[in-house]
Amino acid sequence: MQQLKLPFKLQRLHHQTKRPLGIALLEALIALVVLAFGALGLLWMHQQALAQQRQQLMRSVAIGIADDLGERMRLNALQSAMYAKTWGNSNNGITTAAPDCTATACTRQELAAWDLLQLKLTLQSQLPEGDATVFALTGTPNWWGIVIAWRDANETYRTDTASGSPPCPTQMSCWRLFFRPDR
Repeated sequence: MQQLKLPFKLQRLHHQTKRPLGIALLEALIALVVLAFGALGLLWMHQQALAQQRQQLMRSVAIGIADDLGERMRLNALQSAMYAKTWGNSNNGITTAAPDCTATACTRQELAAWDLLQLKLTLQSQLPEGDATVFALTGTPNWWGIVIAWRDANETYRTDTASGSPPCPTQMSCWRLFFRPDR
């Protein structure tokens, strides 16, 4: 049997119709999968960036709180020992009935108690499960340390225990500040 010779344009059309139709569908599915993985990757990177931004915000707040307490201690340097505080010891013998030193004149001891009350209120309102410890540095006279901690299950920002600094509690991140109140 002899095949008929088709004109060139018809031969090209005839060869194009013989192409398997499932290949186009497979190519579309592969492109869709690649696109989906790309979108998932972008979403994951966005989530990681948001988590880093939140940690940076918490760190900035902790720096501000530590700096504020350090300045308060500098203003009341003669009563530095009254500012000593351990983890979890949120009251430190202070009640909410401490005198308001912005409205009335206070003694140096009352000012220290009021400053610690302000620290407690600031930690409660600005950091998730915020806590602080204030301590005299061992081996370095007249130097103090403040460590501010906040809830962070990933413990993304930890501090070491150098200079007698207490260890950061578990599942928390910490910021520490060393300073000399009498300068």
